Amino acid sequence: MKKLVLLGLVSSFMFASTWTCYRYVDGEATGGFVKVKAYSKYEAEKKALKKYRDDLGYNTDYVKCK
Repeated sequence: MKKLVLLGLVSSFMFASTWTCYRYVDGEATGGFVKVKAYSKYEAEKKALKKYRDDLGYNTDYVKCK
């Protein structure tokens, strides 16, 4: 039983989560969001910022992910 619980904990860290990220300009949320897959909130915010700036071409100061 302990091995099964340990296996469950380890496997949950191995898979990326889906994060919903919102962009901010001049300290205000601009509406809309993007979804990214990442292992941590930090990684999700990096990916979302890159997606907004490079892929979509939006002016973005920073993002916040949930």
